[in-house]
Amino acid sequence: MDFFKRHCSTIVLITIAAFWIGIRLGTDDCPSCVVSNLTDRAFSEEETAVVAEKEPAEKKVNWSTVDTEGKLFSSNDLDGKVGVLVYWATWCGGCKSEIPDLIALRKEFATSDVEIVGLSVDEAHKDLAAFAESAGINYRIARVTPSIVETFGQAESIPTLMIVDQEGRIHFRHTGVVSKDALSERVRSLLATHHIDRAYGI
Repeated sequence: MDFFKRHCSTIVLITIAAFWIGIRLGTDDCPSCVVSNLTDRAFSEEETAVVAEKEPAEKKVNWSTVDTEGKLFSSNDLDGKVGVLVYWATWCGGCKSEIPDLIALRKEFATSDVEIVGLSVDEAHKDLAAFAESAGINYRIARVTPSIVETFGQAESIPTLMIVDQEGRIHFRHTGVVSKDALSERVRSLLATHHIDRAYGI
């Protein structure tokens, strides 16, 4: 009884607050039920949020093509590597001017770390292998396929170059010619970040 006398004003305030909450929520429940329902709802929302966080991320799209040597080349071949992918064509002046820089880039980095792929939008009758040989191209040449477009999007104009990291995420996309130094710097940055992550087990 002494407890109620000492805390009478506090109990009254809590009761009034509970009634006010019940009115605001449009419920006829008793004050204690209102408080209990609010608590249960909060815990339920928290549990739902935790479950949502544990759901797996959407699976990445797998793409594939065939290179000029007749070998299947797919997204799996880029796993753990930095990829430099270029939409290009044999008739494109800007594409041709970029080829020497891509050749130099191929010589700079090991194939175990970096993959360079020229994705041609030429018509099917064009002999890409003959062109690659005459131009001294030392990196993979293949044709654009629907699965590649689904993954990386359509090129509004060419050359369009993309750099993807070791997880297949696009870190750089540019329409137009990119200098060899700019490419080299971006590739080195991704390689360094990946080595740091592996060193710390990230």
